Amino acid sequence: MLRCEISGRRRLLLLVLIVPGLARNGVAGDLPDIMRSGAIRALVAADESPEFFALAPGPSPGFEREILEGFARLHKVRLEVVPIVRFDDAIPALLQGQGDLVTGIIDTEARRKQVAFSVEILPSRLLLVTRAPLVLKSLADLGGERVGVVSGTTWGEAAVSAGVPQPQISSLPDLKNVLGALRERKLGAAVMSLADLVLERHRDPQLQAGPFLGPLRSAAWAVRKADVQLRRALSDHVESLRRTPSWSRMAVTYFGRDALTLLGRAKTE
Repeated sequence: MLRCEISGRRRLLLLVLIVPGLARNGVAGDLPDIMRSGAIRALVAADESPEFFALAPGPSPGFEREILEGFARLHKVRLEVVPIVRFDDAIPALLQGQGDLVTGIIDTEARRKQVAFSVEILPSRLLLVTRAPLVLKSLADLGGERVGVVSGTTWGEAAVSAGVPQPQISSLPDLKNVLGALRERKLGAAVMSLADLVLERHRDPQLQAGPFLGPLRSAAWAVRKADVQLRRALSDHVESLRRTPSWSRMAVTYFGRDALTLLGRAKTE
């Protein structure tokens, strides 16, 4: 077996040449580092809906990707997507330097102990959803209808906390199964996030928004706490874009004409 002895400095140089971006792994990627490297790396759930973030570039990049592509152009860097198979691994990957930000993540007090967040990208809130002709104005209208939730989420807990009797709750493996049961009238209602409803209602206009469950939260972008300049620049970009017609145009393009009404309702009720 042939063995090659390479000095530590030469070995590091060889690895950097073989594996692009390795030199930044484990190193804080604040905005100056990103601009020197020529790329900003976004950690994205591998199963993310293309309406939110398409993993590959194209004419319909998705709501969040279109915003980030604009940010990348502004700072003259390219956008690199790093898919995350298990979303629970997103924050550890960020802290290990495998990316510069995490997209599509809910800003919570527990997560703020580990990372910092940009300004809000979209409001996030759970609510009960039905299909026409059934409409729920309050939980009192639910009666004995069964309520579907995705197993492994906190949606069932939110329903119980809001007053839905535990025996009326059905846990299903994923949102696709929940929506299928709702269409087949096996369920009277389902717990969904507002973002999911905005997206799914674009596909199925018969979905009806019911009462909210729990507090209002924000979907934002997470960055390392040390990356102060990056967080400020991302937030400034989002706030500037929000003041232009492009923001409404993107919401309607990706989520449908009633998207702005649904998103606005989350903050007024």
